[in-house]
Amino acid sequence: MTGSHFEGLVNVAQLLKEPIGSSRKYNIYDIITEQVENSVEGELTLVRSGQGILVRGGLAVKVPLLCSRCLNVFPGCVVFTIEEESLPTTDVFNGLPLALSQESPNCTIDTNHMLDVGEIIRQYTLLNLPMKPLCRPDCTGIREMN
Repeated sequence: MTGSHFEGLVNVAQLLKEPIGSSRKYNIYDIITEQVENSVEGELTLVRSGQGILVRGGLAVKVPLLCSRCLNVFPGCVVFTIEEESLPTTDVFNGLPLALSQESPNCTIDTNHMLDVGEIIRQYTLLNLPMKPLCRPDCTGIREMN
């Protein structure tokens, strides 16, 4: 999972020009361009905030997990809620660079006003992986071969 990346760029130039509170709702299938077997499901809402774009939504991501008892790989599902503010690097009206806050260096809107929602999904997926995944509740673990 650590090497996975979801391709999902959204042009937010028009939303950055709108009043605070303006929003756009997206089905994840409209954003993520390359999915493996519909591995991401849900909806995201992009809201114009005072400084940038607030990304909100609930997602379910299918990921391969390694059982902490038997060490077998099994299909898992990570469910989480996103609430992340992304800041622009360039002023949408005059094209001049903006001073970025140190609070959110990874979630920025690039110079072409593209927001990488895929990277936000990847980060939230990693943050929400279970600490000790189990392939099933009654997994007995590794069995010794005699």
